[in-house]
Amino acid sequence: MSAPWSLPERAQWLDLPVRRGRDLQRGTVEGQAYAHNPAGFDALALLNRRAVRLLDAADGRSLGQLLAEWGQDEPAAAQQWLGELPLLWRNGFLVSPGVAVPQPIAGERVFNAWLHLTNACNLACPYCYIHKSKRHMSAHVVERVLASIAATAQSGQVERIHVRYAGGEPMLRFDAMRRFHAQATAACAASGVKFSAAVLTNGAAVPAGATEWLRANQVSVSMSIDGVGALQDAMRPVVGGGSSFARVSAGLDAYLAAGIRPYMLITVGDSNLDGLPELTQFLLDRGLWFRYSLVRDLQWGAGVLDDRHGAEHGPSDSESAPEILQGAPLRRVQAVFGRCYDLIESYVLAQGQLALASGRRPDVGFRRSHHFCDLQPWAPIRQACGAGRSYLAIGEQGQVSPCQAALHRDGTNEIAGQSLLALAAGQTQLPDFKRTQPNTACSRCPHRLSCAGGCPLLLHRREGHVNGRSPYCEVFKAVLPRIVHIAALELAHQARFARSSAHVDSKD
Repeated sequence: MSAPWSLPERAQWLDLPVRRGRDLQRGTVEGQAYAHNPAGFDALALLNRRAVRLLDAADGRSLGQLLAEWGQDEPAAAQQWLGELPLLWRNGFLVSPGVAVPQPIAGERVFNAWLHLTNACNLACPYCYIHKSKRHMSAHVVERVLASIAATAQSGQVERIHVRYAGGEPMLRFDAMRRFHAQATAACAASGVKFSAAVLTNGAAVPAGATEWLRANQVSVSMSIDGVGALQDAMRPVVGGGSSFARVSAGLDAYLAAGIRPYMLITVGDSNLDGLPELTQFLLDRGLWFRYSLVRDLQWGAGVLDDRHGAEHGPSDSESAPEILQGAPLRRVQAVFGRCYDLIESYVLAQGQLALASGRRPDVGFRRSHHFCDLQPWAPIRQACGAGRSYLAIGEQGQVSPCQAALHRDGTNEIAGQSLLALAAGQTQLPDFKRTQPNTACSRCPHRLSCAGGCPLLLHRREGHVNGRSPYCEVFKAVLPRIVHIAALELAHQARFARSSAHVDSKD
């Protein structure tokens, strides 16, 4: 897929002043230089020696001046240097006045909906924001949701509607989920729109026939896990007693045996932070990718990493918004994630080397599959999620909210068969929730296009709007360079394989 732009003529390039891109991040992995700029067309790229030298020297002088200084201004030599420009400019690594950086091509137009099928759950996680009950989505509400999905599909504004079946524990409503899925698929197909879905489960219950249905309907599985052994049992206790780790392990085995590889969701708080490296290794040993999500203190104003205050505990003494994580607590979090990313880097390195040794293209899946909170290092963002634009949470009573974590608060609208897009744009529960301008509080941060201030609901709770710094700002700043570095390692292995394959082909 080519970029929608064109370079000026060669003579113009030689006269244009060149500088490094504002958000450029650089590093080296296995002796291979790389650069990263989320505003660029590809965001991350490996660099050869000429590209590195150009970036090192780009201080506002023209390319012609640089080449003359290096004795490289003869036509044949200059042509080689000019050959580096498409990569450097299209990714925003080099910039020049009057030359636009190409924007990434827009992807598929998708609307995402969180479908809260039930309040019932077989686990009692202390940090959960759901008031547990036996209440579930009625047939009348399902009818209205299906009408809204049909209206969205008919609008011509989306190419796919993606639903996350959630709760509570959605697998407790497996039969209702299957019926809804068939009806929603048909409603979308009638307008030529794709329908896809994922199940967000705690893994402690796998109903009969579930794995076969999930595979047949290409419904993906995301499974929550917060620790290994006793830590998981404490973080996610079973209603009525017993080991949740044993149940989750059995559920995970059932999915893997059926050829389904769940995407693992880890909620990180003070209680399970120190066990995170063990859990990370547990998942890597099984070839599973995952997302780290720092607990969101949205309900009662407890400490920013405090996961002990669930909805059932009532308000704490402090109603103030959580402060920026800093000092000793920050250093502790950074140290733990440092160990976790050491494990991930070792895994990516080992898997890449195994692939190269066996003659396979290394594709561990880190860049494509691993996530940390809402960070998006591979494309520029103004807001960390689609809340208020292309995302909506729908409750068991038909209430709607820009975020599932605020679904059971007062002030929600109700679904009545109207387009989900219109509902998302017109929500009134959280005023000033949708960001329309760049985050000015983070305007000087080199990571602002990958972070955008983090979770908008947490920002809104702090300030009453979404234009601010996440309480986890300093954690993000420590983690993002590690994510980019590991992705570059994966890219370097793929480049080495490509060179090796080209060498073999040339012999043939």
